[in-house]
Amino acid sequence: MAYMGELGAGSSIYIENQDNQTVVTAIASSPGQQQQTSHSFTTGRWSTSPELFNSPLGVVIKLGTAQGNYYLQVQSHRIAQIETMPPRHTLESIPLQQVVQPPTPPIPSMPSMPPLGMGNRFMNLQPLQMRMGNMHMSMGTAATVTQTTHNNFCSQCGTAVTATDKFCANCGHRLH
Repeated sequence: MAYMGELGAGSSIYIENQDNQTVVTAIASSPGQQQQTSHSFTTGRWSTSPELFNSPLGVVIKLGTAQGNYYLQVQSHRIAQIETMPPRHTLESIPLQQVVQPPTPPIPSMPSMPPLGMGNRFMNLQPLQMRMGNMHMSMGTAATVTQTTHNNFCSQCGTAVTATDKFCANCGHRLH
């Protein structure tokens, strides 16, 4: 069983019962950024649905289990068990929705980067190739490895060159 509650201002809480463990994840989102904090507590299996409340000291979660009630308090990104529930007149109920899966933040795609070169250093990310002076490193297909082991880059600026080039077309450095 898992539940999700919206706390407002880009904040939400995810509560899940996994065997005898209760996992609570506090999620804070803003444009271009997402933070999550998770804590696990040994509570036993839930006998009732959890309840979520806003209190003057933060958010309170009430869990009913066969072993009794457990109370958890969420303040900023700190989640801790507390002994007693705050007075009911100070609490405001927050609705919880039952969910099937935990929330997963979207992973933004990265734009491809052009090869980077500086002096006798060269780096390309697609496929990964790096060169510093006479030292080469590459990851990817065998063709890529073959290319990098045949000195196909200018040792001065890192620009790709062919085996028949005498001078670098980018910086004019003598290749052979």
